[in-house]
Amino acid sequence: MLPLLLPTTSLLVLLSWLGQSTLLLGAGWLLYYLVLRRERCFGYNRRFLLLVPWLALGLPPLLTLGAPWFMRGWAVWSGTLGGGMLLPGGLLPTVRILAAPGPGATAVAANALAWLPALYGAVALGLLLRLGGQVLHLWLGTRHWPRQLRPGYTLVFSGGRRPISSFGRWIFWDETAGLAPAEAAAILAHEVAHVQQGHTRTRLLLEVARALLWASPFVHLYPRALECTHEFLADAAALGATPATPGNPAGPYAALLARLALGQFQPDLPLAHSFTQSLTLTRIRMLTSYAPTPRWKRWLALPLSAALLFTMACEKAAELPPPPPPTLSASATLAPPPPPLPAYNQAQQMPEYEGGPKQLLADIAALIKYPEVARAEKLEGRVFVSFIVAADGSLQAVQVRKGIETTSTDPGSQGQPARANSSTPAAQALHEAALNAVRNLPGRWTPGREKGQAVAVQYTIPITFAL
Repeated sequence: MLPLLLPTTSLLVLLSWLGQSTLLLGAGWLLYYLVLRRERCFGYNRRFLLLVPWLALGLPPLLTLGAPWFMRGWAVWSGTLGGGMLLPGGLLPTVRILAAPGPGATAVAANALAWLPALYGAVALGLLLRLGGQVLHLWLGTRHWPRQLRPGYTLVFSGGRRPISSFGRWIFWDETAGLAPAEAAAILAHEVAHVQQGHTRTRLLLEVARALLWASPFVHLYPRALECTHEFLADAAALGATPATPGNPAGPYAALLARLALGQFQPDLPLAHSFTQSLTLTRIRMLTSYAPTPRWKRWLALPLSAALLFTMACEKAAELPPPPPPTLSASATLAPPPPPLPAYNQAQQMPEYEGGPKQLLADIAALIKYPEVARAEKLEGRVFVSFIVAADGSLQAVQVRKGIETTSTDPGSQGQPARANSSTPAAQALHEAALNAVRNLPGRWTPGREKGQAVAVQYTIPITFAL
């Protein structure tokens, strides 16, 4: 049977990135919802809601690139890499070998898996195009309306075709709304605050991140929360333009919010900041709340972020447990194995395979055929093969670091069940297939370097056999 290499460098990288992004987005949303949502730190909340999705978008790739340096720094800090101490081996990406039922099914499965990253990109591109289409629709529908240039913004008269709202530097003004002069001043101050504080730019940036992270469910919660925060910021600015009543400074403005929200239906303006959004009760509650925000709530994001980053970096730089000692029969008279070649786990300049990691995984997969004996016994599992890239670029000490074992239960001498691990011929066939693939790699290795000198570096590559 021909082996099938799961599209590792595209699909697996995409799934890993999505999982980490979802973790970051979920932790950020939980912090916002439980700690920050009801506080009056509107400017802080605005930056937080914009920053978290973009961190979720870009941080996982940066952690992937920086994992070797993190692992080396952690080892130095913890004292395990001091004074030139050598470590037992680094971990390469997993090669997954599938025993396909037939050539036709293999091709179908490979094509389906290979198309998943392309499908994800197509959906993200479609969402970005829809966002651009919304902006274009807004511009085409309003470009001929009369307008008036004012300091810092442009007043666009809608004649009742749009409610009072804003987008970019435009403020759409409904001159048929029948507002009193004080009410008009308060509403205009609200929309001017949207323009001056750049709320449209912030919202568009978040929508771009949302399109790129569309498969994560948490990212779709952020735009509504940011919209709320923008309205709170604009309301706070508009209070200064509204005459206050003794004992209830927000009373007239809150009454204006309620009257206009009940008196109009919300049209389809997906990107504009409309004064009559359906956030009225929340906005009124914020207007009448004067409790200060405790400082610890703002600083809580720092330890949470540090804990998440440390966890994700540790997962990427995790080392394998040491292999179990080999089981030898009582009659075995084998000579003791030679001592392992001293090798670094991480070097300043890591060894490079000819063609890069993608070519390395592809070459290993091309050299492996799923053993028929293992397929007949429906045996699958993961084989960890370790090897050393010597200072001259050759491969040395290729061995199974941890293999596939079967567990059997036999009655013990005292009636208690005894469990024993053993390696069957089918498991040995999988081990040999993995070893032969690594030994016969066609590409050349460029050795690693430490302080300018070529050094030996040990790697471990997991090879998964699946039916």
